Amino acid sequence: MEPNDQYLCIVPARNVDKSTDKLYLPFEGDRGLSMIISKAVLLAEDNKITDKTILSQIKR
Repeated sequence: MEPNDQYLCIVPARNVDKSTDKLYLPFEGDRGLSMIISKAVLLAEDNKITDKTILSQIKR
């Protein structure tokens, strides 16, 4: 993250979301790309983030 090139630590949820259980994504199996896309989608609507740990990192 800018300005000091800080790493944004977002840990995947431990629970399994059954609604996306059978959803196939073209990057499935590529953990690195999966993490990047997940963060991009999350941060695209950063005004909806409620997790205190993430909010403290992005200093909203």
